[in-house]
Amino acid sequence: MAAVADIVLNTAADLTRAQAWLPAPLHVVGSGDGTVDVGWTPDGSTHRYQVRLDADEHRLEWRPVDHDGWPGHLRVVEGGAGASEVELQVEAGAGVAEDDVRAALDRALRGLAAEVEQNFNVS
Repeated sequence: MAAVADIVLNTAADLTRAQAWLPAPLHVVGSGDGTVDVGWTPDGSTHRYQVRLDADEHRLEWRPVDHDGWPGHLRVVEGGAGASEVELQVEAGAGVAEDDVRAALDRALRGLAAEVEQNFNVS
């Protein structure tokens, strides 16, 4: 991404901005101190996730509170010349096609890059 790691990580960790880059059919229902409620449009379910930011490691982690959901993490590393690279991983549930997961993660990364560019005028 065309921004330093701190900007990318802070954008990803700002739960008020998550809706702008989460891929459909996910949507933010609400957030609290260290938690975010994410809705899944196809079946109307909502899952609460505990979110933890490790700024020193440039890492954002999330874990489902009720063990029903996809745990994962986002890690940002400096890429040189004002750029960074983002790694996004999730532990998808059983019966989910790997290609569908990969496509959703790609949409999330494109959405995050667009949110960073739009809000910080990075080119």
